[in-house]
Amino acid sequence: MENEPHDRRPRTSITKPNTDRADALIRENRHITIKELGAMLSISVGSVEDIVKYHLHYRKVNARWVPRTLTDVNKMVCMQAASRLLQQFEDEGDAFLKSIVTTHEKWVHYFIPESQQSSCEWQHTSSPKPKRAWRSRSAGKVMGTFFWDWQGVIHVDFLTDARTVNAAYYSDLLATDVKEKI
Repeated sequence: MENEPHDRRPRTSITKPNTDRADALIRENRHITIKELGAMLSISVGSVEDIVKYHLHYRKVNARWVPRTLTDVNKMVCMQAASRLLQQFEDEGDAFLKSIVTTHEKWVHYFIPESQQSSCEWQHTSSPKPKRAWRSRSAGKVMGTFFWDWQGVIHVDFLTDARTVNAAYYSDLLATDVKEKI
């Protein structure tokens, strides 16, 4: 199979040197734009797009958001804590794992919000559009605090009043409820 003869100009900007230079520029600066590459290579944006997408097989992706990046000091502190825990596990074995209690907080809605998929229904083109009431997601929720150990959930607490989850809250909770169950 061959192309039919045509009158348009042959592509002269998608060349091995331009492809290599574009690759080097992208590796040097991963945030570079197609327009910037076109200006640096003195070729059209369309040609740059072809080089980047079809010859170099790059694609633009967004970076994942993280709460914060760790400094070298933070990394060292985490590594030391992990090393101490590993050493304690090596010394005590399964008894160490069985002594761990962990927790998690989660907003719990005490109604089941209807999903878009569950509200779908078959309709004829002449049928009226179905209606559903809009619900406020902020109404009807409490903060749930869950504690579990190696056997499973050992305590659940629902924070219904306007208290703050902080060290004092955990201390009070651990002093009364969780220690009784451990």
